Parts: sequence; C-alpha cells; structure tokens
Amino acid sequence: MQVALRRGINEMVEAIEDRIEVAGCAPTWRVTAGSFESALSYARDAYDEPVVVGRSDQDRFWPRVTLTVTTDPVLADSAPPLEELVRPRIPRPRGAHKAPVVPPSPPKLVGSLDELFICDPVARSRWAVPTVAPVLLVVLASLAVGLTVLGLRLGFVLGD
Repeated sequence: MQVALRRGINEMVEAIEDRIEVAGCAPTWRVTAGSFESALSYARDAYDEPVVVGRSDQDRFWPRVTLTVTTDPVLADSAPPLEELVRPRIPRPRGAHKAPVVPPSPPKLVGSLDELFICDPVARSRWAVPTVAPVLLVVLASLAVGLTVLGLRLGFVLGD
C-alpha cells in the first residue's frame, strides 16, 4: 500500500511539473512550463512562428519557467536574442541590498545633577508600575466582584 501511495504522489508531482499554463491573448502570450525547452516547444506548436521577448523563472516549490512570446512584428523586433534567454539570469544573493550597519553614537555625558533629573533616563517598559497598576486594579476588582457574587449564591443555596 505504501509503495502505491508513493508512486501516486510521484506521478502527481510529475504531472504538475509537466503542466503547461498559458495566459494572455493574441498577439502576446505568457507560457509557463517546467523548463525553457518545454515552454518554447509548446509555444512553437501552438502559435504561428512566435518570438520569445522575455523570460522569468519561479522557484517556489519546484522550478517553473515563464516565457513571454509574441507574433507581433513590432514587439518581435525589440526582442533579445534567443541565446540570451536560454540560460536563466543569476539572481542576486539575498541580503545583498541591506544597508550598512551604522555604529551607535556614544552616550551623552551629563554635566550636573539638574540635567540628570530633567529627563527620564530609563524608558518605561511593559512592566513598569504606571503601566501594570491600572490593569492589576481592574483584575483585582473583577475578582472581588466575582467572589462576592459566588459567596452570595452559595449563601442563598445553603440558606434554603
């Protein structure tokens, strides 16, 4: 059973890889396939002497190639040579566009005690007393009300 399931999964993946997708309308189409050769072969079979004007590669789950083909003579004149499109462009490595790291500026020295107490040198955090106190009061008040209601209900039940 396990071998048949594995074979079925492999056949499904191969069918998806071999699938041809076409978008667009005359005279320009986008043909997507598992390889450059299969996309070009499909375009040549489906359209009357198409010219490849662009290529884009996707590699999300498995390699896919999208060719932009046209039969328009004006667009075909501006097309790059097919030899340039056969090989995919080498993508730039990730992270190459990051900005350089700037070292932090040195801390500002305080000249007198007055300057020290003018500004708050410590930033308020999530757990600072002014932040936590209101929340804590609401929680304690809710708990007190809940216990009172529970006590009243139990008192009424026990009194009956």
